[in-house]
Amino acid sequence: MNTLLLSAAVSWGMAQSAKVIYGLVRYGANDKSRIIWRVIWAGGMPSAHSAVVSSSTLVIYYTAGAQSLLFGLAMLVSFIVTYDRSRMYAIYRQFQMKYPWLKSEVQNDAILKDLVGHRISEILAGVFIGLGSGFMALRL
Repeated sequence: MNTLLLSAAVSWGMAQSAKVIYGLVRYGANDKSRIIWRVIWAGGMPSAHSAVVSSSTLVIYYTAGAQSLLFGLAMLVSFIVTYDRSRMYAIYRQFQMKYPWLKSEVQNDAILKDLVGHRISEILAGVFIGLGSGFMALRL
């Protein structure tokens, strides 16, 4: 059993499942038509990107050690992925300030709303899911 792949798959599955639950709680019955979209799409709450890279980095840390080149690479990839997703949202916010009509356009389009990157809260939720799934995979 490859613990790294198991951890990544579990963290992705947990994040995508959390998106479905979060969507149904936040948007109610109106979100039922988007369940399949939430399962396969990468945007929204929580960040599946952050979940997968944090889970993978944790498993590499425990299996290869903090001094390994592989762990160093995993940390770099984790920082790049989470930074990139948060910068996308920051750029979107700048566009909102310059073009105020953009906010209402995006808020009224459920697909566009998921394409604008991640808020810090979405990234942190993904990291916590990733760390939890990483610890679970290491215990198997």
